Amino acid sequence: MTPAVRHPGEMRWETNLLAVTTLTLTGFGVINCYATGSYLPDWQYEATQQLSGALIGGVVFLIAAYLDYGIWYRLAKPMFYATLAGLALLAAVAVIWPKGAPGFLHEVFPFRKGAHRWIAIGVQVQVSEIARFTLAAYLAMRAAELGTRVRRFGEGFVPLMGTVLGVVALLALEPSVSMAIVLAVIGGTIVFTAGARIAHLLPMVLLGFAAIFAVLKLDTVRSARVETVSSAALDCDPLKDQACQSLIGFGSGGTTGVGFGRGTAKLGHVPLGYSDFLLSMIGEEWGFLGVTFVVALFTIFCWLGFRIARTARDPFGTYLASGLTMAVAVTALFHAAVVTRMGPTTGLTLPFMSAGRASLILYLFSAGVVVNIGRRRGRPARSR
Repeated sequence: MTPAVRHPGEMRWETNLLAVTTLTLTGFGVINCYATGSYLPDWQYEATQQLSGALIGGVVFLIAAYLDYGIWYRLAKPMFYATLAGLALLAAVAVIWPKGAPGFLHEVFPFRKGAHRWIAIGVQVQVSEIARFTLAAYLAMRAAELGTRVRRFGEGFVPLMGTVLGVVALLALEPSVSMAIVLAVIGGTIVFTAGARIAHLLPMVLLGFAAIFAVLKLDTVRSARVETVSSAALDCDPLKDQACQSLIGFGSGGTTGVGFGRGTAKLGHVPLGYSDFLLSMIGEEWGFLGVTFVVALFTIFCWLGFRIARTARDPFGTYLASGLTMAVAVTALFHAAVVTRMGPTTGLTLPFMSAGRASLILYLFSAGVVVNIGRRRGRPARSR
């Protein structure tokens, strides 16, 4: 057996604290989802689903934390290609039947909230949720293969960013603009971490902002959402603007909140308070201290994730940990921007906390992979 090589950056407390932070976010999310959605007639079933998601996700987290992350290097291509096929299928359905697929196809490709984002075959799967991990793994694998060639425009940068743009384009066709932005940020983070030149990245960033601006201008629904955000906070209409109700919930919470389970914003004033606006419900029931607690947990998670990425045993681990950590960071940031009326409504949930069993399991799986990357520091990588 090859003896472990002591790595200067190896600190077990980082992985232990990351695991505790992840499980604390999950547990706090479960109890708040239950309290926030308790007024719904069928919430007993939904709460059971969320609790089972936390339990299943906890097992998945432990498996991912102990399974050598090198396996994701070998599985990166088939996982990504399968995800790409799913995204392409959803995009094709959206183009052919923009208002919903007919007949039994509607059951397979449900049309909800004006988009085709799910595939239902036995279980309902939002492919873009899976793409958060598979895209990160694929880009990390390709960047590790390319090495210093990432700095070359045609040989390294174009293949990597071309992959990201292809996935983003498919998501935009569903349409799922918010998730497309999230995956673009994840991809950009990995490419930047891999050593791409700023001179190559900057035009892509500017192109991305131009594309977002064009979509917001051409899409009447999204344009209206932006207009509600750009108006003064005092001018918002609580009867028409759910983000305005979200602000009212924050304000009524004060320093310590109105009390766990005693919030009133969830009683029909803020729709989807247990998912899209969960942080607002926490602000009402737990107050400023509760929101600060949640923000502190996410800050610790991201800080530890990037520390682990910086000291990973190989480039693949560095790129993968960076991408998975950024996925949590940017999604949580977008969620906070929506509920505080600093950004348009996106439908992005709060990682580890908002209702959604499949999403919770996938987040816990990703966190387990980051923990494993941290645990493997100081050990020689197995041959691939």
